[in-house]
Amino acid sequence: MRSSAVAWQEHPDDYWDDRPSPAAEEPAGGSPLHYGTDEDGMLAGIAGGYMPVDWHDAWKDQPEDTAWLYREWLEAGTVNALFAKPGTGKSLVALEIAVAVTARGLSVVYVDDENRVRDLVERLQAFGCEPGDLARLHMFSFAGLPPLDTEKGGQHLLALATFYDAALITLDTTTRMVQGRENDSDTFLQLYRCSLVPLKARGMTVLRLDHPGKDAERGQRGSSAKDGDVDTIWQLLTETEGLEYRLERTKSRSGHGPAAFSLRRRYEPLRHDWNCPQDDPVSKIAGQLSDLGIPRKAGRPTVRRALEAAGVEVSNAQLTAAIRLRKTVPDSPGTVGTVSDDAGNCPPLPHVGGDSGQSPVPPPPPARPRRGKTGTKDGAPACPDCGYPMPDGTCRRQACRLVRKRNREQS
Repeated sequence: MRSSAVAWQEHPDDYWDDRPSPAAEEPAGGSPLHYGTDEDGMLAGIAGGYMPVDWHDAWKDQPEDTAWLYREWLEAGTVNALFAKPGTGKSLVALEIAVAVTARGLSVVYVDDENRVRDLVERLQAFGCEPGDLARLHMFSFAGLPPLDTEKGGQHLLALATFYDAALITLDTTTRMVQGRENDSDTFLQLYRCSLVPLKARGMTVLRLDHPGKDAERGQRGSSAKDGDVDTIWQLLTETEGLEYRLERTKSRSGHGPAAFSLRRRYEPLRHDWNCPQDDPVSKIAGQLSDLGIPRKAGRPTVRRALEAAGVEVSNAQLTAAIRLRKTVPDSPGTVGTVSDDAGNCPPLPHVGGDSGQSPVPPPPPARPRRGKTGTKDGAPACPDCGYPMPDGTCRRQACRLVRKRNREQS
């Protein structure tokens, strides 16, 4: 078989020009692919052009720890998306990351169809950079690359990445670099096939920037195929304009690294301080809700009553952010599943028990009766603690169940 493959590769025309037609040569009841030794040699030649995974080498090359290109946020060799509302600062964060990567002696190819060179220089000056610091930052501002959802565009992008030996390729903004319609899935399937696959196959990291849709909580603007071509999706949210921001992971193939980060913008020089997610109040609130056993899909009223019953005071903004975080990111150790005792505006959960020196968890506040009634149609009593109807004689309200459970555990 190998000799046939070699013969086909040396003289392919002998096989293509004189191939027997399938209709004439297909054996009765056989596969249409089996036309004879010449055809087998051609197929073997095609198969010989592909290399299967060597599992022994793959096991040897498997790293013990995750290889991070930037903090525990950007994993080496992956395709990542960062989206945010216009003006939030995603381009600023992406440029800061690119500078930090070059400071490690690695090269970055940054294709920017969003910002002028003057704007970029102004930001880099605010970072405290000098021209000599940017030798490895290869910036292409409005470079006019062919559309990246075409083979030619992918070839040109790959040429830049390989010529400059890039560890990171940043695309700002992706939708400005394709020719297909933003709402068509084929546009981003072609972007992935033509431009992203060749980069990922070479172990290069890609960060592409995008805008959200009209409903930011539903993700990136345009076709849902945008979500399918990336390993990780991050959303940048504003907590306090010009001061505090939050990065939330809305998708991850691997689950590596924290699911959220808090960013605090500093000035002179311009920079962002990144805080581990368990250090910020929102993640601590989410962790407390997990510890309380509150379902991740619980709504605002249920969550608010449970926190109040546990003696935890939070602002409306923190409550909204914690609910959103728990709905988009599964609980996991070390991220949102941790209860802290030292959050400044998120007090620890009160302990229950006679030896703790603390008073038991207070009963939940009265609930609003349903349709003005305090019981069920058959006259079942209302809960003595909250007034909620008890069809089977036991209050099913989450906060009440929590109080009973904690009292039983500590008794």
